[in-house]
Amino acid sequence: MELRRRVSIFVPAFNEAGNLEEAIHDIVGAAEKVLEDYEVLLVDDGSTDGTGALADRLAQELPKLRVIHQTRNLGIGAGYVRALDEAKLDYFSFLPADGEINPESIKDILVAVGTADIVVPYHANPWARPLHRRFLTWAPRSLVNTLFGLKLKYFQGPCIYPTALARLLPKTSGGFYFPTQMLVHAVRSGHTYVHVGLICQERRHGRSKAVSLGNILRALRTIGALWWTIYVRQPASHREKVA
Repeated sequence: MELRRRVSIFVPAFNEAGNLEEAIHDIVGAAEKVLEDYEVLLVDDGSTDGTGALADRLAQELPKLRVIHQTRNLGIGAGYVRALDEAKLDYFSFLPADGEINPESIKDILVAVGTADIVVPYHANPWARPLHRRFLTWAPRSLVNTLFGLKLKYFQGPCIYPTALARLLPKTSGGFYFPTQMLVHAVRSGHTYVHVGLICQERRHGRSKAVSLGNILRALRTIGALWWTIYVRQPASHREKVA
């Protein structure tokens, strides 16, 4: 059967007015070059800095861009679920609104659609990130790989799933760490994956919202809950099934 690269791309945006326009044009430019069809689902997550108005203006200029406004900040997990509910195409992914992924890397990620069940991006230039962020990537990755017998290079990247599979995978952890929950369940259920290196670049404006004590604690809770679900809660005959 002929491969069709038709991807719905979720873009979460919370107070990203300084980065949003260039990031969206990077995503659209890459998608136009390598995909047969695409849509960009931008979720304005209760922004207060003009992100919502800018998103609406961009949607008037870009016919493949749809904007979803959340009246208050609900977090990236809620935005992911909302966009996934709205998605119309065969594959589903997310890309950030902060411009931290090099445009060529966006193309590399999208080109890999269909080469395996899941496209798993990872940081190909970790030295470009501050030391504390490298440690906060290495430590959870090593812990998750050890606990679940995996060999993945990164769990928190903008993975691309078949849309139907993404809708089945559990996303109950909420917060920032739901991608790890999804990916562990998918890979342990036997779904194939391909790693794709991505080049990170500096944000044009502002600071990352990913690194905080709250997110670190939520990550540890998510890993603990994953271990409990897979090794204790699920009956042995169903441990490898997607919940």
